[in-house]
Amino acid sequence: MDTQALTKDPFDREKQFTAKRRAVIRSAGAVFRRRGYHNASMTEIAKSLGLTKAALYYYVKNKEEVLYACHGMAYDAMDEVLKNKRSQEQSHLDFLEVLYFDFVTLLTRDGLSLLTDVDSLSGEWRADILKRRAKIERQITKIVKAGMADGSIRKADPRLTVFFFMGALNWLNAWYKPGGRVEGAEIASHFAAQMRSGISS
Repeated sequence: MDTQALTKDPFDREKQFTAKRRAVIRSAGAVFRRRGYHNASMTEIAKSLGLTKAALYYYVKNKEEVLYACHGMAYDAMDEVLKNKRSQEQSHLDFLEVLYFDFVTLLTRDGLSLLTDVDSLSGEWRADILKRRAKIERQITKIVKAGMADGSIRKADPRLTVFFFMGALNWLNAWYKPGGRVEGAEIASHFAAQMRSGISS
């Protein structure tokens, strides 16, 4: 008996399950963007993946779990971006521009979604996503305040400033189509330049 194969197999199955589940979540996010959360069905999500509905339920329990996981995946990626450190040569506006470029890049390149259907979540799922969103907004607001202090960002209400440019990320879901007329890198450059122009001192 190949004991090495036996010990390796459970790990491989777990890895494959995780990868397939991520594919389910990303595909569902695309369906939600195209159809809207309430109009999308589990049958449609399964069809987009080439799965039966029964097979889909192996990876997720229901549509609300899919929505929760979509939000979580997007915020996981944004958390990774926010681990970047500002160099001493960068103003806080320079640093924010790089972060914003990276946010747009991951949302267009990786098929992630910043969805607006938070109120469709219930209980602990809704509370968790609102908490995660608030944490990211606080981190970005802190950078904006520092930019106002170093003179690189125009003085204004910091939270309103953050709402101004972060709100644009949600609208990507309404119109961005992978493989469309404008590529993700061009969108990221354009958004970052517009954000900088809109808040620079």
